[in-house]
Amino acid sequence: MPDFKKKPNQNNCLFDLEYDKVLIEQSIAKQYGVVPSEQGDLHYSDWSKMVSGLMEDTPLGRIVSIRSEKDSDVIRKFTPEQKRIRNEWMNFRLQQQTNENDIKQSMKNLQTMLANMFRG
Repeated sequence: MPDFKKKPNQNNCLFDLEYDKVLIEQSIAKQYGVVPSEQGDLHYSDWSKMVSGLMEDTPLGRIVSIRSEKDSDVIRKFTPEQKRIRNEWMNFRLQQQTNENDIKQSMKNLQTMLANMFRG
């Protein structure tokens, strides 16, 4: 189970705050008995502590354990649902990485264009 207290490494991250919003809410409700939508006055740092303390027996914990599995024998024995969860996550991460690469390339192109415009 990953350490939710540490800032996730974008390359190895196994959860996304927006993508997994519902799982995070369900996990907080299960583990702490708190319904996030009813806690309007709770400070962000308190929410962060709650998320960082989520355990494996929560909805997010179970999903993260599927996403993080590296043993090919275990993966081969996954149920169709577990395989779907893993594949959806890999596709999501691939799309994010593609978008990040596109942005980096666009910035390089813009820098080159501006450098060429103002030479002189």
